[in-house]
Amino acid sequence: MSEKDDRTPDFESEGVAEVNLTEVPSELAILPLRDTILFPHAILPLAVARESSVALVHDAVRERKVIGVITQRDPAVDDPVESDLYRVGTLTHIHKMFKFPDGSLRLVVQGVQRFRLKGVGQYRPFIKASIELLSETVPPEQEIEVKALAQSAQGLFQRVVELSPTLSDELQTLAANIQDPARLAD
Repeated sequence: MSEKDDRTPDFESEGVAEVNLTEVPSELAILPLRDTILFPHAILPLAVARESSVALVHDAVRERKVIGVITQRDPAVDDPVESDLYRVGTLTHIHKMFKFPDGSLRLVVQGVQRFRLKGVGQYRPFIKASIELLSETVPPEQEIEVKALAQSAQGLFQRVVELSPTLSDELQTLAANIQDPARLAD
């Protein structure tokens, strides 16, 4: 038998249970992302290698907690501080975790809801910050305009799909069935 390749995971773990937004703590572990944005409802694979980020993920999976992800302003920064992070992030559900022999992790995560970063309370062993969940409701006085913009965006997207030889026709149906303007925008 050959030795394990460094890219082969040595165990797989189920992540956090479904997220109940009424039970989200006001202080959350924050996973800084380099060159990646996670939107609410999107499912994304993530590679995690920083020591502090690996510790955060292990804690979240062990304790079955949600985490927050926020994109870094400069991906070259190895130990980001509050000023290196954008102010809006996404509450995140970890679906799966794969551990690799080199100590890095691969995750399958899903964005749940946007939040605003109010302030970082700790940096070690990983970043923890106070947050405020952001509502995605449309003010009543803007409902008509938002609905019109959403319909226009859906129409334009359908036209793009029609004109593109590489995009699947199923994308037209998918976009047409999105009723929530916030989800359509994401």
